[in-house]
Amino acid sequence: MKKKCKVLFGVMLGLFILIFGVSCCVIGIADCDIEKNYFNGEVNPYIAEGTAMVSAHRAGSILAPENTLNAFKLGIAEAENGEYTVDIWEFDLHITKDNKLILLHDHTLDRTSNSAEVFGVKDARPEDYTLAELMKLNMGYNFESNGEYPFRSLTEEEISAQGLRVCTLDEVLDYMEGEEASVAVPAEYGEFRYIIEIKNSGKLGEKAADILYATLRERGLLEDVVFGTFNQNVTDYVDEQYPDMLRSSSICEVLDFWFAYLTGADLSKRGVGYCALQIPYSKSISFFGNEGLIEYAHKYNIAVQFWTINESDDVEHLQSVGADCIMSDDPDMCYDTLKG
Repeated sequence: MKKKCKVLFGVMLGLFILIFGVSCCVIGIADCDIEKNYFNGEVNPYIAEGTAMVSAHRAGSILAPENTLNAFKLGIAEAENGEYTVDIWEFDLHITKDNKLILLHDHTLDRTSNSAEVFGVKDARPEDYTLAELMKLNMGYNFESNGEYPFRSLTEEEISAQGLRVCTLDEVLDYMEGEEASVAVPAEYGEFRYIIEIKNSGKLGEKAADILYATLRERGLLEDVVFGTFNQNVTDYVDEQYPDMLRSSSICEVLDFWFAYLTGADLSKRGVGYCALQIPYSKSISFFGNEGLIEYAHKYNIAVQFWTINESDDVEHLQSVGADCIMSDDPDMCYDTLKG
């Protein structure tokens, strides 16, 4: 499914370039509504020095149930054991019926949990349930490892003890800021960093952005998080309401950047509203992973982060062309390839 998405993205990009290129010749490349200067002339801290940063995508969904406290705990334990270290944790957020932010990638709960059994309906959506109701679920229920489902037979007490309940934003940040996590902080990067994506669109997405911003500001984490979303209305809302929130490029901005790169546009004369370019990479869309594009981004103090890279040869290639961050469902493999 992930490979199909990347191929589709590549096809869409090709069509966009044809249409967008003609439009730009007629009306010129549009300026960004808001120009941001996040780092006051300093080098973007998300630009790597030498070796690319390792990001655990969905907290490492190949190794543990995605977007659960269980996955974060595994990553910390592996760092303590000297196996691998995560530089940037990536996870997704949805808002609940009672306005709590929970970690979840899909718009429904079926793929990862036992929601169909618990709620008696298919395609249950988190915004239709309170946090208390969602806490009844086993978020590791459908996690498969070597053809088996190791978390299906757990008792209610074991589900809680192993960190397989629905995880809230506050819960995971509390854990990662605690003493248990401190030993895993990579010295070369300082505190933990995060890539956090809001999945909701419309007014729900805007409300989720309000809560996320307030949480990060209260905890002093605004500089440690790159916010992202695939929903343009949420991007626009964040730019208007929270210009100090670091964010990644929207889909349109990725395509706009690609055309700017192809035409050699001077981005210093235009507004750029993001600090990180987040783009897919695979052999089928290899034109994204080239040294010239990354050097062009660095010229304008933009970090380049690639998703979702689960093959070691792709990791090696992206390292060779100067990638700043590689998001992987298998941070163990990624770390071994880059730094092992």
